[in-house]
Amino acid sequence: MKSPFQGSTFALPVLCIGAYLIFASVWMPGLVPRLYDDARYVELGMLVLVLIQLLRPPVADALAAAWQRQSSMTKCLLVVLVFGGLASTAMSRAPKLGLLEVSLAVQLMFLFGIVACAVRDARILTEALLIVSLFSGAALCVLKFWAVYGSYALEGKLFSWVSPFLEFANVRFFSQVQAYTLFPVVIPLLVPETQKRWRPLVLFIAANFWALQCMVGTRAVWAGLIVALVTVPVFLRKKRFSWLRWHITAVALGVVIYAIFTYLNSFYPDSALDPTSNTVVRPDHRSIDERVALAHAAIDTIREHPLLGIGPGQFGLQAYDANPAHPHSVPLQLLSEYGLLAGTAGLLLVAFIVVFALRNLRSRSMTTPDPVGATLVAALLMGLTDSLFSGNLIMPQSQVLFVVIAGWIVGRGLPSQPSVNIKKASYRVTRTSLVCIGILATGVTIIFALEYLFLVREIPLRLLRWNPHFWQYGHFYIW
Repeated sequence: MKSPFQGSTFALPVLCIGAYLIFASVWMPGLVPRLYDDARYVELGMLVLVLIQLLRPPVADALAAAWQRQSSMTKCLLVVLVFGGLASTAMSRAPKLGLLEVSLAVQLMFLFGIVACAVRDARILTEALLIVSLFSGAALCVLKFWAVYGSYALEGKLFSWVSPFLEFANVRFFSQVQAYTLFPVVIPLLVPETQKRWRPLVLFIAANFWALQCMVGTRAVWAGLIVALVTVPVFLRKKRFSWLRWHITAVALGVVIYAIFTYLNSFYPDSALDPTSNTVVRPDHRSIDERVALAHAAIDTIREHPLLGIGPGQFGLQAYDANPAHPHSVPLQLLSEYGLLAGTAGLLLVAFIVVFALRNLRSRSMTTPDPVGATLVAALLMGLTDSLFSGNLIMPQSQVLFVVIAGWIVGRGLPSQPSVNIKKASYRVTRTSLVCIGILATGVTIIFALEYLFLVREIPLRLLRWNPHFWQYGHFYIW
């Protein structure tokens, strides 16, 4: 039987991305003691498998053609971001951390281009795989939660929110990954291809996924929900109320499931079964105070190092009165670590994607309903709103989800692949340069990741200040 992707230039990369989206939230290979580092190695492994495809001429040709069609402003901002990051790295305290951060950013840029080109060239098949992958990942997460919780209840054991379920550390998974996935999980309900007998199951999984968000209750995600629900209907011209109905239904059912969950927990005398009783997941004034302190630290860093910043990935190497190794805000992180010039370039690139997404949604929905596009834009807005208060783009899964969703949105709006003169000297230089840059960035992360792997196994698990940035030990740089 022939694969539906047979003959597609991006079949292998898309399948690798799909596998990552399914298993990244529930599978940790156990390479290193800390789960955060494990998640990082899974991300890096996926990027290696995807970017190695640059050695295939059709993939390199497609990316080179896409690069040539970019506006001069976009190219300039990308160059400023990368070379500004490298300049900051050269002057920084920990060049290895800086190179890792910049190399990962370059790899994610290539991932963005691959997703966009894959959606452009084989939209129906690529979208189907991405939709199924995101939904399957959420379903596995829901299954894991209820299986673990149910087994503890049957055995009469106290269910700990720290271990085994939220050991990955509260917002590092649920709030920051769900911010990009809560909306897309509902997509199967919005497309006519989903058979009616599967719709109750889809709604059940989506509602349970929202129930998990209610249990964790991160405020930035709720703020993102409001931003998305207010903004998207303005740009969605057709069937906006139908779109709203399905998403609001999933949220409302999630609240009902959470209410039932809370009622059943009231029969247990020990409050450890209640997630809101645990300081790991309970939002309180201390988290606000900490974020204010981090913002002050980031602003002070910008004042002291305005041109080049403190160095990519190195916010946690400073002395400040807070535990996290990042400022919990993507704009502050970019400006303080990369400097004003490169940091502003990165922020403008994100802004361009948002503007493109909103304009494309408005134009596409003028003639036909576009519930998938509207949902992707909602996911993008929700995730980026959360990133303003959580800094979710330092987290492995959140990085990939942001890039995949952004590339997906852009790919839907790209024109068909142009014909190019592969014998033209400028085109050959562009293609060769892109391949070399992508492979070089991959090689840098492989070398330093292996070096860190051997070192981190010797670091005591109880080492103080192990709050993460690129690696779990975000305050640790001598390696």
